Amino acid sequence: MLKKPFYFFLFIIIYPLSIMAQKNYTALLDKYMEGYNMAHDFSGVVFIAKNGKEIYQKAFGEANREWKISNTVDTRFQIASVTKQFTAVAILKLAEQGKLQMDDKVSKFFPGYPKGDSITIHMLLNHTSGIYNYLENPALDELNPNISIKQLKDSIINLFKNKPFDFSPGTFWRYSNSGYVLLGYIIEQVSGETYRDYIYKNLLLPAAMMNTDLYRADSIIPFHSTGYIKTPQGWKPKDIIAINAAFSAGGLFSTVGDLSKWCDALYKGKIINKESLSKMNQPNAGDRGYGYGVFVDSFFNRRVIFHSGSLTGFTSLLMHYPVDGIRIIILTNRNTNIDFLPRGLAAILFDQNVIPPYKHIPIKIDPSILKRYVGKFVGKSIPFPLNIINKNNKLYLQLGTDMELVPESENKFYISDQDVEIAIEFELNYRKEVVAVSFIESGVKMKVKKTIDN
Repeated sequence: MLKKPFYFFLFIIIYPLSIMAQKNYTALLDKYMEGYNMAHDFSGVVFIAKNGKEIYQKAFGEANREWKISNTVDTRFQIASVTKQFTAVAILKLAEQGKLQMDDKVSKFFPGYPKGDSITIHMLLNHTSGIYNYLENPALDELNPNISIKQLKDSIINLFKNKPFDFSPGTFWRYSNSGYVLLGYIIEQVSGETYRDYIYKNLLLPAAMMNTDLYRADSIIPFHSTGYIKTPQGWKPKDIIAINAAFSAGGLFSTVGDLSKWCDALYKGKIINKESLSKMNQPNAGDRGYGYGVFVDSFFNRRVIFHSGSLTGFTSLLMHYPVDGIRIIILTNRNTNIDFLPRGLAAILFDQNVIPPYKHIPIKIDPSILKRYVGKFVGKSIPFPLNIINKNNKLYLQLGTDMELVPESENKFYISDQDVEIAIEFELNYRKEVVAVSFIESGVKMKVKKTIDN
């Protein structure tokens, strides 16, 4: 349920597309995934389809490390914030049924809620309400991990109801799980059913999603994976958390196959009508932003609709390129950075020359060499400057924060943060002067030639 990481915003790359001969995409995707698995200890399942036809599906790692049970393509994973699009679609479904409207105020459903007359359902859906994000409240850790769904409502709403607003409703954007918790309870009020029952009858059954449901801490779920955290001391099971508290903001579990069925049903009009789907996929600002339960953006000059999710021990991603008919689904049962993997996979499908991931081996180099690489490098291939500084005899790339560039050769460096796929390669002339720089992200190399000294 975590908000979109800052890394993500850096990778809206404008890059020319090459026209290449017909490729064996399945083999290329598998080579990339095998490299990624070796480099990053991937544990989960990847599913890729084009125009409704599966072209890659493979499981990696173990669903349960204690019992040595392998992940399979049918393993069930908690999908965290990918749940939000189901909650959003349920709201749109209720609007189609005439049971609510997007401009209905929160005060209609929660009398006395602070600023409830200023907050609309629309604002809850696209994160412009300003309501404090309850995941940031340390008191969440004090909730009974086994608190029941029935007992949950007051406990979870009290984690954010009386907190100061992040901003006045409708004046800004900030990711907040709290809004989606309120939406879940609005669904219950309006439909007269539990959130789970409404979702199951109106969304999951029409999409034939037999392996998807609302996770409950008191349930035994067949084929469900255990979440893990990788530490310097090795793997350990996820911490005990109040998992029911994820609810309508991130409480569903599913499989890659079911999520593919969801895309088919949603985009073929089997769940909501075309007008509602258009509202869902309309970003709140310009041509990029957040719609209803989905981010809307552009990768490789192609429109993409997606959402990622993160809970302790689980990460997830559902990515859909509507014009190209490409679908990428990634479910994992470990803590990981999910930003880079789908970009590399998409680049292969868009006929980019992609370098498969590999395990970087750091080396020591003469610190005097580093001064030749300091500077600001700009060019048309990337929309932001590469500002490289030398600090305490170490190179850093400044992209929102200072990220250390670790040498793997005298002219190639990589970022060693968890599961980050960024490298910088310098091209030198015979005088050992920098004549070009390659920014390598998710295996895609983009060359920058113009140099501005700091």
